[in-house]
Amino acid sequence: MNLKIESTKFVDIADVVIPDIYYRRMKTGVEELDALFGDGILPGSSMTISARAGLGKTTLVLQILKALSKNNFNVGYCSNEESVEQLAMTCKRLNVNNIKVCNEASIDNISKYMDYHDVIVVDSFQGLAKNGMSGRKLEKYCIEKLVKRAKETECAVILICHNTKTGVIKGSSLILHAVDVNISIERIKDADINFRKIVFHKNRFGPASELECLIRVDGYDFTAEMPEEAFDSTTKANKKKDQRNVILQLKEPLTVATVCRALNVDSTRANYLLRELQMEGKLYKKGRGADSIWLFCEEEVVEELAIEAKI
Repeated sequence: MNLKIESTKFVDIADVVIPDIYYRRMKTGVEELDALFGDGILPGSSMTISARAGLGKTTLVLQILKALSKNNFNVGYCSNEESVEQLAMTCKRLNVNNIKVCNEASIDNISKYMDYHDVIVVDSFQGLAKNGMSGRKLEKYCIEKLVKRAKETECAVILICHNTKTGVIKGSSLILHAVDVNISIERIKDADINFRKIVFHKNRFGPASELECLIRVDGYDFTAEMPEEAFDSTTKANKKKDQRNVILQLKEPLTVATVCRALNVDSTRANYLLRELQMEGKLYKKGRGADSIWLFCEEEVVEELAIEAKI
């Protein structure tokens, strides 16, 4: 793979002049985040963010862009998965303003946008396209193009990547080796479902470190300390029971959004609780996807659903 690293002769390390760009960090102003990157994001750096679906990749990058925008950096979000309307709804929930979004899958168009941005997010890397290319050839072209353009334009590029069921990035491992930073978002084993661990597995311009934090319906709280009771199974069971009771007291129709607001949880937790109540026959679901609603089951409805299931 050609990443525009030119051949040189051996030189004494004491004679190497370190470019000014290595000391110019783009800071979010969020101390915990800046420390993870190594005192801010390096201009021209490239990075991946991966996680299982629903763990908060989009939420994290939107909060990063919001913080950078407040510090007068020009940021953009290129999505080939969610429409700009869907992104706007997410931004509204997270109180994210003053960032630019677009729907774009063309790798060549995105590389042009890098000329006038400080940071570009690509969601997702696996959704990038170029006419006449596919498979490994397309993947290699996209990696080379983005990494080179990042260095040429000094625009940092954040690539949101899909994970397989086994927890590794879809496709080959080329991208992991080519970029400067590899980040993952993980659930914390045996802890409350709303706790996350942001892990920097590789960081060419800072430490390989991690941050444990809390995610709520309005985004990440990077300063929240994990209480010991977060790991206590009895406490977790009681909390789950309380959350279910709150849902059962809400007015119909129930939606993921109303449950998120009522419990101050993310959509993953809300969906989990709604599905559980549905499986127990306390709720039944109408509609699909974003239009889904849940209604309370009365005895005759439960009997009707049971008959339909037998048929």
